[in-house]
Amino acid sequence: MRRFPRNFFAVVAAAAVISVGCSVSTIAQSLAAATPSPVIVARILGNLSSRDAKVGDLIAAKTLRAFKLQDGTAIPKGSKIVGKVAAVQSRKEGNGDSLLTFRFDQIAATGGVAVPIHALVVAIGPAMAPRNLFGANSVMRRAGTSSSGVEPGLDLGSPGARDEDDIPLGSTLQGVGLRQHMETDWTTVLRGIKTEVDLDSDVRVKVQLK
Repeated sequence: MRRFPRNFFAVVAAAAVISVGCSVSTIAQSLAAATPSPVIVARILGNLSSRDAKVGDLIAAKTLRAFKLQDGTAIPKGSKIVGKVAAVQSRKEGNGDSLLTFRFDQIAATGGVAVPIHALVVAIGPAMAPRNLFGANSVMRRAGTSSSGVEPGLDLGSPGARDEDDIPLGSTLQGVGLRQHMETDWTTVLRGIKTEVDLDSDVRVKVQLK
């Protein structure tokens, strides 16, 4: 009969516990990763243009419906999402192209309390680009041209990705590229290709929270 070391079964039991623990941890992490972050649908307040905006200028939007943050904090309809311009460049300064970079970092919760947030714009509408220009249904996107050859990582929209508001995720304003800096400073970058970036009260944005 084969003899095992005195502590053999204790080691096996400990290994089994560790294995189960790792499996549970992995499952928990997978479930957490599968839990979607809130997406806020909001309307831009006021006017902001790459033509005359300055670093530090305010950008604000009003939520179009009530929702809750992942920690359960209630955000009523009509709450303001607030941020600031981080970088700007007019067409004149950019040799025909423009740039507007901003960061949403606060939202008003119930009672008007300002809650810090990390947020990125994942869609802009309703001014969608025609199929032969930039945007979700552009010829260049359908042809598979990455970033239209303008700038690496500049998203010009993804066709067919529609959600509950019928605004394609990743869509942009006409002639405007959309990019997010999630890994660095959580800014949203709008780059106008031979046009200024103009935001006004006709523009809706979808904002993804961290």
